[in-house]
Amino acid sequence: MANKKVAVLLVEGQGDVDFFEALLRQLQLLDKIDITPPKNYGLKANTVSHFPKLINLLIKRLEKGEILQLGIIADADYVSGGGFQQRWKTLTTHLAQNGYRIPSNPPQLPYTGSLFQHSDGLAPIGLWLMPNHKNNGMLEDLIKQTVYGDEQHQLLKTVRTCLKKLPVTLFSDYHQTKAIIYTWLAWQKRPGQTLDVAINGNLINLQSTEMQGFINWLHKVFKKTQ
Repeated sequence: MANKKVAVLLVEGQGDVDFFEALLRQLQLLDKIDITPPKNYGLKANTVSHFPKLINLLIKRLEKGEILQLGIIADADYVSGGGFQQRWKTLTTHLAQNGYRIPSNPPQLPYTGSLFQHSDGLAPIGLWLMPNHKNNGMLEDLIKQTVYGDEQHQLLKTVRTCLKKLPVTLFSDYHQTKAIIYTWLAWQKRPGQTLDVAINGNLINLQSTEMQGFINWLHKVFKKTQ
């Protein structure tokens, strides 16, 4: 019989599910954590705009004891969310309305994440805004910063050069990192793979400062899973 999931990690979309599933499997946390995007709750689209509604729903599940821990991961992208400051404000406002104690200012150090305590002793809730819980960006920025090995760095450098020489650029400047990462993935031994290959193919350095900060946050949020 499969182990009962006792925690939820709320993420934005299927690409995030693929990546974090691979990472949590390596960290031996996957059997306890349900990685879930908005569509898993019957919503029509995977978008962070649904997070406030889902936060309320998931806190009710915490209150009923249906889950024991909750972690939230979202991009701090500027285009759809106004960047780190605005996304922090939007999500923490809903946590505060549910009794969670929110500091007046976000963390000053990158790669620390947040763990919010509840005024009445409900389980803490973790929040991480990609890429580093301080600056604007997205999951692909974290991947780009932690690419591992001379061969992969050379590929990444070549991707950047090629993108600069495109006769027409259809994507926005802000989505350049996403274009870089998915082109880089298309140049691997098996083209067309999803973000999980960054973990499963040992393409990024899990011992880097950036990844270790994120991994430490995951352990802090989910350390009491049984």
